[in-house]
Amino acid sequence: MIALLRRLLPAGLRGQVAGILLLGLLLSQALAAVLYMVLLPHWQKVLRPELAVTKVVMVVRLLESVPEEERPRFAGLWSDTGFRVAYADPAAAAARPTGPSDPHDGNPDPALRAQVETALGGSGDTVEVRSTLRGSSEDWKRIVVHLRDGGTLEVITPVGLESRLGYLEQWAIVAFMVFALVGLWGWLTWTVNHPLIAFARAAERIGVDVNAPVLPEQGPAQLRRVIRAFNEMQIRLQRFLSDRTRMLGAISHDLRTPLTRLRLRIETDRATEEKSKVLGDIEVMESMLTSTLSFIRGVDDVETAEIVDLDSLLQTVCDLVSDTGGEVTYAGPGRSRYYCKPQSMMRALTNIVSNAAKYGARADVTLTRSAPGGFEIEIADDGPGIPDAEKAKVFEPFYRTALARDTDRQGMGLGLSIARSIILAHGGAIELRDRRPSGLLVVITLPQVAADMAPQPPLHGS
Repeated sequence: MIALLRRLLPAGLRGQVAGILLLGLLLSQALAAVLYMVLLPHWQKVLRPELAVTKVVMVVRLLESVPEEERPRFAGLWSDTGFRVAYADPAAAAARPTGPSDPHDGNPDPALRAQVETALGGSGDTVEVRSTLRGSSEDWKRIVVHLRDGGTLEVITPVGLESRLGYLEQWAIVAFMVFALVGLWGWLTWTVNHPLIAFARAAERIGVDVNAPVLPEQGPAQLRRVIRAFNEMQIRLQRFLSDRTRMLGAISHDLRTPLTRLRLRIETDRATEEKSKVLGDIEVMESMLTSTLSFIRGVDDVETAEIVDLDSLLQTVCDLVSDTGGEVTYAGPGRSRYYCKPQSMMRALTNIVSNAAKYGARADVTLTRSAPGGFEIEIADDGPGIPDAEKAKVFEPFYRTALARDTDRQGMGLGLSIARSIILAHGGAIELRDRRPSGLLVVITLPQVAADMAPQPPLHGS
């Protein structure tokens, strides 16, 4: 039932609150309709005290205004199954004893008697009111009015309460409404407050345990969107710390070898004789530190984002790679507005296109639009490709495939790591796929990253 209601309710917070309020209103209307249908037959048979008193007074006034011999006939005209009227002439009334002479009579009803006497206006008529068992329920009353001239009017009719609902029914309605409101309030609190509490605890926990499990996406649509963004932030933070840890481990490992060689040459007094080798080791360490700093800049870049023409930026990247001797082709849709950090994005794309041109013989770059408002970039090459087991590893800092180690001994294995960090920082994704019949296909997906909130300056090229 709860799952069905969740599917029927709108996904947004505003819609859910409105839906719950509407549900409460429908429940109250349904309760009123049920009570009306159940109690209507009883209400149609029972007179309210005010109406019963009015009818009795009308009969009394009528009988007192007609001759004695006509009163029984007029009394009979008023009588029916729900309002039995009988008249006794003065002789018969004088012979009838006062008080509860009828064995069916029950307890007196002073409240109804007082209402009849008040309605008669102290005209001198004597009134007796008692409950009676001659009706079909305990609501029946026997009302006896002794007229001023000695005649007696007897009315037997069902008389209910002033309120259509008794005290039991009223308390039942109040209890139902209280439980319904409490239930709806609890449901609304659980749907919104519980995910918020879980989100707050996760935000507090991430400062001490970044590897904590991600939050389940629950609650209204706006809250699920916040939780999704929080989970993505946590995943990026985990990847960032993991890359930094691997980077530090790789630096400490790779620097140990040239430092050991330098120590041995100095301790054996061969530093002067092997000066060229010493300088070579220093160049290796310098290159390693430069690449590491470049990687850090790619992750921690403080460049200001702006709207650029992504088509022109990619064309510039392809021209730069082509100027260095690579074979590159490009196809795009033309003017393409995108909100990003242009220098960082150019660095990432240059690394990927350069790798394709260097290790894959050529690079075919394609830019296409994707819904909603994003772009997809494909870089295809004709090289040997990358085995599936290494597709994830090539994004790790300082990891190089066998082809890269054999082809370029100067590289440090940070190009794809830098590119991936920049693309992920823009909210995008990068994927390596096999190209048929041979080669590698790099697919970069760039969503519409906060472009709605960005200022609208003139387009800048590369």
